[in-house]
Amino acid sequence: MRSGKNIRLFLSTLPVPKSNRYIRRKNGQVFRPSRVLLWEAKAVWELKKQYEGPPLSFPLSVEVFFFLPDNRKRDIDNMLKTLWDVLEKAQIIENDNLIHETKTVKVRDETVSGTVILIKPFQGKKRVLVKLKEELRIFKEIFEG
Repeated sequence: MRSGKNIRLFLSTLPVPKSNRYIRRKNGQVFRPSRVLLWEAKAVWELKKQYEGPPLSFPLSVEVFFFLPDNRKRDIDNMLKTLWDVLEKAQIIENDNLIHETKTVKVRDETVSGTVILIKPFQGKKRVLVKLKEELRIFKEIFEG
């Protein structure tokens, strides 16, 4: 992807959330259950089939849509951590620290389950950022004395 092109990727399933209950210690070693490893392997395979090219190595904006088939509670942040790791393993992004902006939407839909990922170059809106930076300075002056 050059700095002007967008990428649209699909995963047939939802990410298996990363949380402490999925990383267990046995005999002092850390491992991930087979459920997590299998999901990661399948997700990497699906992503590599959709994207060919060098890993993205510039500031990115990422939108993620999780299509949920039921009302089960799912934490967005845990699903995103897993998703970022898989994007790195599939060599789509060089490092998740390149993600400067993200938008995440959970969509409840009984007819479909899966994940849609939209990646584009980060285009920070300078006027908005300058205004927010100034407001932050004022806030800090008020509360830090």
